[in-house]
Amino acid sequence: MNLKKLVVDEFSTVEAQEVYFEKGTQGLWGSERALVKKYFPKKCKVLDIGCGTGRTTLDLHKMGYKVTGVDLTPMMIENANIIARQQKQKIPYEVGDATKLRFKDNSFDAALFSNNGWTQIPGSKNRLKALQEARRVLKPDGVFWFTTHRKTYRGFTLFWIGQWLKQYVAKPLGFKILEEEFGDRFFEREAGGTFNKQYIHIPSLQAVRSQIEEAGFELVLNANAREIFKKQEQLFPPMMYVCKPKV
Repeated sequence: MNLKKLVVDEFSTVEAQEVYFEKGTQGLWGSERALVKKYFPKKCKVLDIGCGTGRTTLDLHKMGYKVTGVDLTPMMIENANIIARQQKQKIPYEVGDATKLRFKDNSFDAALFSNNGWTQIPGSKNRLKALQEARRVLKPDGVFWFTTHRKTYRGFTLFWIGQWLKQYVAKPLGFKILEEEFGDRFFEREAGGTFNKQYIHIPSLQAVRSQIEEAGFELVLNANAREIFKKQEQLFPPMMYVCKPKV
């Protein structure tokens, strides 16, 4: 199965777009705003990778940043533009692949990949490429942050047992499974209807740190969102990683 196509197709459904159109004006989370204020120079040039319908992009633009939004799903960009027009804001949005950005080297002062978007890239090689691309388009003194789901066993014990059985028992025996790597997860999300087989990868902290280093970054901060902003509302606050290019 082409997981990349599945991701785009599922985010393009009417139900998904209804959810993300509503999210488009919700703005930065408290933890995200804290990272922006601490690490992004004022009014600098920012690349919002996996921007969706512009939840983070719109807020950054209103804060005075020169922000460009990029997303793999055309419907996301179409609705991001609609929301920007409704808000009377001019924001450059474009369809683009995080693993092969069209921008020149050293084009941005800062970049972000919010809301676990990086973990919705199928395949560890592709996730590494996305980090390498973020590193490439950043200036040498730039900063990049992104989020992932936390690998936790609280409430997910059966999931991880199932992962082990699928990867190390079913796959070697020749059974066809959707999951390509240990940590791949498919789930249903209710949104006035159900869009099935939503994909996300849940990496270990060690795996993320290893790829950050391999991509040419130095890890500056690693904490869950609630440690950064105590009023963070998610039941399972994501892990947040702040990186700077290695010198």
